[in-house]
This record gives sequence, C-alpha cells and structure tokens, in this order.
Amino acid sequence: MVPLLEDDAGQIWMTGSASRIGAADWNMTTSANRVITVARSLSEMGIHPEQMQTHAIGNTQTANHRLDEDSDRSVVLWVLPKVYFEPIIKPDLPRPVPPKPKVSRNFKIAMLLEVDGSISFAARAAIKRIVKGRAGAGIAFASALFSIWDTENNLKCTYVYAAVGLGFGLSLPKTGGRSGTLHGPWNSFTTEKPISCSQFGKSMRFTTIGIGDVSKNWILLETPKGVKDVYLSISTGTTIGGGASTYPAHLSAFIPLERPKPFGGP
Repeated sequence: MVPLLEDDAGQIWMTGSASRIGAADWNMTTSANRVITVARSLSEMGIHPEQMQTHAIGNTQTANHRLDEDSDRSVVLWVLPKVYFEPIIKPDLPRPVPPKPKVSRNFKIAMLLEVDGSISFAARAAIKRIVKGRAGAGIAFASALFSIWDTENNLKCTYVYAAVGLGFGLSLPKTGGRSGTLHGPWNSFTTEKPISCSQFGKSMRFTTIGIGDVSKNWILLETPKGVKDVYLSISTGTTIGGGASTYPAHLSAFIPLERPKPFGGP
C-alpha cells in the first residue's frame, strides 16, 4: 500500500469501525482511535497528512452483523492514484491589430440626389424617428445622398441625409409638383484636424434657397469630438422647382452607408 502513496502518487481514504459490543459512544471513540493509529503509522512512513482522509463510523454499519464481528473491528482503506493534468500553455501570439484608418484634412463633398417629399428608404426611418408622427403646415422634409471624398488618400464614403425643418416650396409647371436637385459639383473644404472620410455625422444642418439655375446652400457638418464642425457654402447642382428651407442639426440624421472605398475622382 505504501508504494502506491509514495512521492505523492496517491490519495487514501480510511474508515474505522467497531463491533456492537459496548456502548455506542465508546464504539465511536474506539473506531476513531483505530483510524488515527493507522494514519499515524502511514505518516511515520513518509505519507503526507494531506494525502489521507480519515473517517470513524463506530458501530453504525453493524446492524446485520453479529455483536462481535471480526471485520467490524478494523480500518478499511481505499487508495486511488492522483491524476495530474499538465497545464495548457497558450502560445503567446500577438493580437491582430486592425489597420489604422487613413485620415486627411482635405476633402470634397457633393450632393448626389435630393428630392423634397420623396424620401429614400434609408432616410424614411430616420424621418419617422425625428418627427415622431407629428407633422403639420410649414414642415419641410428632405432626403439626400452625399459623397465625401478624401482627396489625399483617394477614398470616398457615401452618406444618407434625412431631416425635418421649416420652409416653403415653389413648384414650377415642369416639375410635377415636386422640387429637387440633380447631381452637384464637388465642393472643397478642410477640417481642423485629420479625420477619416467616414467620421462625419451623425447630424448636419442644411439651409437652402433655390429657383432655376440659382441655388444658395449652407451646411454645418458634425465632426468627431475634439475637431471643430465644418461650416461651408456649397453648390448642389441645378434646382428643379424652387423654395427655401432650413433643417436644424438636431432634427437631422447624417449617416455613412459604407466604409471608405477607393475613389480616384469623377
């Protein structure tokens, strides 16, 4: 038995018992003394105390035995080998570091399409969230697609713009009761600090006055924290119809539709 326990190779459970001769309390003490004696002997042979589990049961398991059964005056031993698990050492692999987004201070912005009252699918949900079902006379709706071009890194990001504001429209006979703007030219601007072309938004203030070939527009682009917002006058293209509207930033959404994509210019 000792070889099974040497060098911390195993664990031993010991249960001391006693026959039914004598009082129950005395038999419990006797069984405890028996198991302690065996544990002391094993300890003297070099077995560590933490390898041994001792238990005394007195005569509690002798109901079906004779009053003085030899097997009851004993210590039962169970020895099981210890199982050691080697720790799994994970390889110290470097964490993949995502590439830093390319940034710039030089950009151009162009309106791709704008139609008052005919809202694109992506903008419709934003409009609904902004107005919360409340709209009345003097309320102007706008939706548009804008592209922002990073002219240093030749990257472009497309944004959807949706807003609710105040304004009036002037419908010309050929517009079918709808005013809108076609694809506009590129308008240059710079930012206070380098940022990515996908970091503009989440809002934009837009003010426009236009009829025929005459159109005046001003925008205030939201930028990341720590960078001043961009205010500029832009040309949006030829206006069909006419009117004047202003769309506050807090009633607008200016959301990128994609990650920056390569773009070498129009």
